[in-house]
Amino acid sequence: MKLTLIIVLFFPIINLAQNGHFNFHSAENKKKFADYLFCEGDYLRAVEEYESIHSLIRNDTVDFKIMLGYSSLGLFKESNEIFEQFNHESVFHSDGYLLSLKNLLLIQQREFEHPRGIPAFDSMQWMSFGKLISISMLYADEPIVPKEEFVLTFDKDEQGTVALLYNYRFDPPYKSEVLAGVLSAVIPGSGKMYVGEWGDGITALLVTGLLAFLAYDNFKANHNTRAWIFTGLGTFFYTGNIYGSIASAQIFNARIDFEFKDGLNLFLQQKNYFLPEYDFCN
Repeated sequence: MKLTLIIVLFFPIINLAQNGHFNFHSAENKKKFADYLFCEGDYLRAVEEYESIHSLIRNDTVDFKIMLGYSSLGLFKESNEIFEQFNHESVFHSDGYLLSLKNLLLIQQREFEHPRGIPAFDSMQWMSFGKLISISMLYADEPIVPKEEFVLTFDKDEQGTVALLYNYRFDPPYKSEVLAGVLSAVIPGSGKMYVGEWGDGITALLVTGLLAFLAYDNFKANHNTRAWIFTGLGTFFYTGNIYGSIASAQIFNARIDFEFKDGLNLFLQQKNYFLPEYDFCN
């Protein structure tokens, strides 16, 4: 009885499979599975499935999804290689072009030359294009355009942030390592204060001053052994204070560089690199 029931239940499925109507490995079904993976954010497996049927099902949407998938995985060069295969008549050619600029920005982390043959952008795409090109200038060694001209590319609510990023890139508020060392050599702890470490600076001033006074006082009282001990300790703290001030300036400058890079990356992520949101799942 059970065997008969199993045969009755699975016979239609077996029949469909034999007639080619239910083939898990057909190109169309693999595409549906790839679409599902793409919508679930499983870009690695989605790209693998799309690539496996690329020669069988070739259309603009699949090409662009592969390009998006590679870019989302951080495989920016592979993403741009897909764009190189785009037909200029493709409906996704303009969007692919903008995505390729984002990829180049992330690959090179400096000013880049955009690919030749700018597509016929609509107004929104032109804005994205202009912003991406402007942002790429922040990776150059020298400013290419004045700040006033640079910020005009961006929306009003973006101009304050990009102006600050421009200043951090081309006129960073660095502290001079030499000046920090000289200041601490003249007045112990002042180099630390110069870089904003007031607590450490005041402590260095007090400790060095106290040790110098104890050395002087013991020499004056003819306690030479103790005087030389305090002299040695004072010299140690004095030279350490100079070295520490120089190191503090270096750390301060490294923090400025980090804040610029971190701030720029966060800004671009919040703005989705000025690209539109692509929704292939609704």
